[in-house]
Amino acid sequence: MFNTTIELNNARKDANYITNSDLHAHSAVVEIFSAMVNGEEVGKFGAKADKAVAYIKKLGERAESGDTAAVAELNTIRRYVIEPAVLKEMKLLGLFGSFEQVGFDESIEREVPGFVGEGAREQANNGDVPFIAVAKERYPVGTQTISGGYAVDYRRVALGDMQYENEGLALVKTQIYNKTIKYVLVTVYNAIKNATGVKYWVEAAGLTKAGADDVINKVRPNGKPTVFGAYGLVGQFTPWAGYVGSINSNTITGISEKTMNEIASRGLLATYNGANIVEVPNPYNEYELIADGTNFAKLMPEGLGFVVPTGGQSPIKTWLRGGLTSMTGEDVKTGKYITRFDTEVAADVAKGKEHQIGVLMDTNLSTL
Repeated sequence: MFNTTIELNNARKDANYITNSDLHAHSAVVEIFSAMVNGEEVGKFGAKADKAVAYIKKLGERAESGDTAAVAELNTIRRYVIEPAVLKEMKLLGLFGSFEQVGFDESIEREVPGFVGEGAREQANNGDVPFIAVAKERYPVGTQTISGGYAVDYRRVALGDMQYENEGLALVKTQIYNKTIKYVLVTVYNAIKNATGVKYWVEAAGLTKAGADDVINKVRPNGKPTVFGAYGLVGQFTPWAGYVGSINSNTITGISEKTMNEIASRGLLATYNGANIVEVPNPYNEYELIADGTNFAKLMPEGLGFVVPTGGQSPIKTWLRGGLTSMTGEDVKTGKYITRFDTEVAADVAKGKEHQIGVLMDTNLSTL
């Protein structure tokens, strides 16, 4: 099951408790809080710096004593600070296809052009050529809530110590982006796996050269192929590098110096049979262990790769609805006081276009 949430007990949505109606994204207190978090000199803000720093410390004192309005205001300030960075990274989802941001109150729908009528055939004598017509299909796309959060220490805020704030907000940004990438990859995988009709797909216990070649060759007519995947999968292309030839009936095998340098510097091939090889970083999830408890689980699914054509319009589209929302509560597992930030994302592979993306799956590595 794809789990993206940080579970809280007695969660309070900050928007329901904030009392400072003058606070907004460009407030001086937000700018100065951001500077404090980033370790910047606040003196550049002039006379308003001392006033803002004193106000932030006072919020920390009130929050430590259980003032829900102060907690909500601090979380709202945090949200204004981190939201631009999160949105900037979310736009990188356009690497998989198109990306669109919609408002909180907007529904998400996909419009896919298709064709109806007879296919082309040779014109008969004294007859007309059959034509096909464009027909667009619209369907709704559901969203997934993606969460990131960290344990807060309001006493440090009251003292003006922002080290943990810096680390916590950086962690939230990383959590949300990595979880979103995982959500997109799993959504694309399931869409292609469950598609009917033509699809380019290989799933086996171990990636084979024949299987990978078959998928890459079938995707190639759609555009120059690029293979995306975690190192465990794309690293399996390395042994297939090289060439085989013959001189005077003697078989010659070898590998070019350029390819050897690629492998030495990157740990894997840069290209394979004209396809680009791109590693998708797969960091550890330090909140989850593997079954035997000997290591952390990986955040991304292992053993999964995609063959994506370039030069055309990708059938993958992702959306971000609204921005961030924040809430506060106790962590279900640890009981610590947690600030959580949520966002809604959606991903879709255009129906009927699943064949434009190839899938490689090594079930020996699979964590799906």
